[in-house]
Amino acid sequence: MLGLALVGGLGGCAPQPQQPLASQAPESVLDASCPVLPPDAVKAVRIPLGTPAESIANVLNSFTAWVNAGTDVLRGWVDTAGTVADTCVEGLAEQGRIVYSQSIFTTHTDVAWQDYYAGQQELTAQSLRNALGSSIDGQGFQGSFELLKEVSSSATANGTFLKFDAIYRPAPGTPADPADWDGLAKPTRWYVELVPFDGFFIINYIEQKPAAGY
Repeated sequence: MLGLALVGGLGGCAPQPQQPLASQAPESVLDASCPVLPPDAVKAVRIPLGTPAESIANVLNSFTAWVNAGTDVLRGWVDTAGTVADTCVEGLAEQGRIVYSQSIFTTHTDVAWQDYYAGQQELTAQSLRNALGSSIDGQGFQGSFELLKEVSSSATANGTFLKFDAIYRPAPGTPADPADWDGLAKPTRWYVELVPFDGFFIINYIEQKPAAGY
């Protein structure tokens, strides 16, 4: 995710936009040995329409939810099964990748975006493993994206354009080394273009780079 956390580091992606699909239930990617998954257990937190300032907060909220996607399911699994195999954690992370790519981006099939989605899937898997290894009982063991400052933003007939600095705050008791979170645990400059679709905003372009001056 995250933000745009590519497997090889921070970066950007700007493929040609496609007509997006309305949000869909994630397809099943779980191993048959995993505990039962309720229908539509992993759902995307979409980006509501709003002012540029509201949109910044909503983008960060959506990416925070993506990083933590599947935590509630994992909690239920631990309560019922006691132990959860790593293949099940990977399956939850992949479900997050599927449902978010189908819900908050202008494209989810273009090959140019696949490294982006794979990077976010890795962040989700890491968050799930950290939660599993520390405490799954409470809601406190979740990382989140925090706004540092709004740099500039505007809204036109073509879309809403955001430039802001943010940082990923790992959950207490989990690895805080920025390298563990593809650099997002350091101040990061976000560039985001949003376009309206189906009553929400979706992302047409997103890029993160290290932010200077902190």
